Amino acid sequence: MGLAAWLGLGRAHRMMRSVDEAIEAVGVALPRFAAFDAVIAEDGRAALVIDSTGVIALVLVRGARVRARLVEWAMVRQTHAGILVETGDRGFGDVLLAGVSAIDVRRLGMPPLPQREPATIVGTLETA
Repeated sequence: MGLAAWLGLGRAHRMMRSVDEAIEAVGVALPRFAAFDAVIAEDGRAALVIDSTGVIALVLVRGARVRARLVEWAMVRQTHAGILVETGDRGFGDVLLAGVSAIDVRRLGMPPLPQREPATIVGTLETA
């Protein structure tokens, strides 16, 4: 436990639980990155965020620290445990977004599907 956590100062273990929190976190670490959507690892410690041009950034939370860096799509790949981002950066290392699938990444930045009204049966089929 760090001194700040022991004294009750700051956030000892920051996590991202929503898209808004991931966007806020990348805004702190990369102020010029205008993210609008994100996919978050099930442990809340890592996220991929996207801007309107399709550029993605990796956000990583370690303790109370938030770090982010731009990544190329070629650095992102599916594994059985989740999405692995191979940054090639010694400070970042490879980051696993556990519980995130390729479908989650594919939906990143897409508008939500429109809600449809449930079907209503208006008549019955008559048998001859």
